[in-house]
This record gives sequence, C-alpha cells and structure tokens, in this order.
Amino acid sequence: MKRNTTVSNPFTTSVAGGSDFCNRTQELAELERLVQDGQSIVLSSPRRYGKTSLALHLQERLREQKFLTVYVDFFSVLSEQDFVTKLAKAVVAGIGRGASPDNFGSRLANLFRSFIVTFEARPEGIVVSTALAPGASPAAGLDDVMEGLFNYVEKNHRKACCVFDEFQEIATLPESKRIEGTLRSHIQMHKSISFIYVGSRRQLLMDMFGKNRPFYGSCGFMTLSSISSDDFVPYIVQKFSESGKTCSPDIALLIYDHVAGYPSYVQRLAAFAWGMTETVCTKDIVEASWNALLDDTTALFEATWTGLSPIERRALTSIAVEPTSQPSAYEYLQRYHVPASSMQKAIEALKMLDLVEYDKEWHLVDPVMAAWIKDTRSTTI
Repeated sequence: MKRNTTVSNPFTTSVAGGSDFCNRTQELAELERLVQDGQSIVLSSPRRYGKTSLALHLQERLREQKFLTVYVDFFSVLSEQDFVTKLAKAVVAGIGRGASPDNFGSRLANLFRSFIVTFEARPEGIVVSTALAPGASPAAGLDDVMEGLFNYVEKNHRKACCVFDEFQEIATLPESKRIEGTLRSHIQMHKSISFIYVGSRRQLLMDMFGKNRPFYGSCGFMTLSSISSDDFVPYIVQKFSESGKTCSPDIALLIYDHVAGYPSYVQRLAAFAWGMTETVCTKDIVEASWNALLDDTTALFEATWTGLSPIERRALTSIAVEPTSQPSAYEYLQRYHVPASSMQKAIEALKMLDLVEYDKEWHLVDPVMAAWIKDTRSTTI
C-alpha cells in the first residue's frame, strides 16, 4: 500500500502536547487542584500511558499561574552523583526559564554552593551544564540543591511544582535510602512546593511509599486508566478529517480495540493506518498497520524477552496465551510446563518489571506484547 507523505502525520508517537493531548481533562483538573492546594501526588500507570504528557501539560497550565516548574527524568540515572547532578540541572532550567542571556546569570546568583553552573546562549536557547564542585559530596550536593530551591521559592514568594519522572529508578541505587531520607527531610519542612512522583514500574514505586520507608504517608495517589473509546474514537476520526482523509467511527473503534485501548499504541496504530491511507481508511489497512506495529515493536520485545530467565519466559508465555486467576492450579502448571515451586516466584519477578498485573486475573500489561508472544513464542513453550 502506498504511503501518503505530502501531509505530516497527525498522530503523535512521543510525548503529546497541544492538540495531540487527548482527553485526560478530569485527571488534569484534579492534579491542578491538588497542586494549587500544596499537595504532592504519586502518579502511576503502565509504560506509555500518557503520564509524562499529563504532567508536562499540567506544568504548562501552572506556569500560566506564575508557578515555578521543575521537570527531571530519572529513567537513566546511574549513580547518586548522576541523580544529584540531574536534579540540579533541572532546578537551574526551571528557575532560568524565560530569562535572557543577559540576566540568566544574575537570576541564579548564590543559588548553590556545591555546584559549578555554566551556560551558553545558542540559537535554540540557553544550554545549561551542572557539575559538583571539587570536594563536594553527592550527599552534600543534594542538601544544597533542595535548600537552594526552597530558598529561591520563599525569597520570590512563589509556588512551585516539581515533577520527578520515573522516580522509582532511585530505588535501584545503592544509596537509595539515604536519597529518599534526605529528600523527605527537606520536603516535609516546606509547603510551598508540590511534588509529583511519576512512575511506570508500579510495584517498585509503591514500595518506595510503603511502610518503613521515608516517603510513607507523605502524599496522595493517582493511577491513570486507559482513555475510553468514547474519547479516543472521535479524536482519531477528527485527526484523519483535519488532514484531508476519512476514517469512520467503526474503523477508528477497530484501531482502538486492536490494542485494547492502550493509549500510546492507539496513537501508533493510528499513525501507521494514516500513513497507509490515500483517502479512506479501511479494515484491510488497519490489519496491515497492525502487522507493521508488531514488526516495529519486535526489537523491544526481544530485548525484554532475552533479559528474562527461562522460567520467567514460560510464566510470561502462559499468562499471555491464557490469562488466569489461578496460575498455580495443577492443570495450568501442567499445560504450560512450569514447576509449581517456580510459578509464584516468576510472577513476582514479572510483576516487579511491570510485565504482568492482576485485575480479576493475571494478564500481561502490554497487549501488543501479549499478541507478539502468542504469535512468535507460544509454540516453543
């Protein structure tokens, strides 16, 4: 099928902003209310469900209300020093937002004692670098960053909202308990800043806010659900129409149902379908797009698969092929050749990786991965 390349594809496969942001009006309004009241929130959902898009959209709205906003992604954090440096850079970027090259330095004067901050004015904007000063420890640097942030907010009589994306990755660091304790000791003393802790490895994230951990009882919780077909179907139809193509509500619903309403996959499947459509999207085009989506995700799924133990692969395959509320039942174990002593341990490991979840029965979090396993791996079990 010929791809139309004369008009830009209207469906986003990255962080959604502006007109690409589909619904979430209720969640956005609730988050805005909580932040305005000075509360902090744990925002969780499976991967690629729209958490980051929602958090960034919230911060856009808060900036219109003169909030200071800080966003930092901890997904690739490697060490305590890396964590502190990322946080310092994000705070500098937040405080410096909107400043000209002439007054950027003065705005940051005396902000930190433990960091060397450099910046360069480029055509695309001001580029910031941060590094711990010689002799400064990461622990001292974290204290310095948090004190600098709170002092700036109080001195300038502002409210602030910090988004810590993929916050659960801190728990993988050897110094995690110290980092959590230091953060909480600063946060609990100041009410002028709200924190949104975003995460997709939900069990790991929830453990960080459980009993006997520094953050226990410090904030509320919000879990994103999938966007309903009532909202997504008109969105798909409209995007096709605005770009001069046609997609009927029935075909848009087929796109939605193919990926079980999983937000990022709805966007990606619709993007493939739009690219294959000359004028009118059809069922055959959706099927061809589905195959293209499976091909596109194979490398990622294979990487995940390779990282699992043989028993974890068998457990994952069994749940992909046959979701169940009783994975330890004798007949189920026999059917999928998983030892009884290993199934529960494997499920706990898969749950920690956010590959499976329980809702009336155990099933895969990712519906496309479930289809990929059924197509390519179930015959090898």
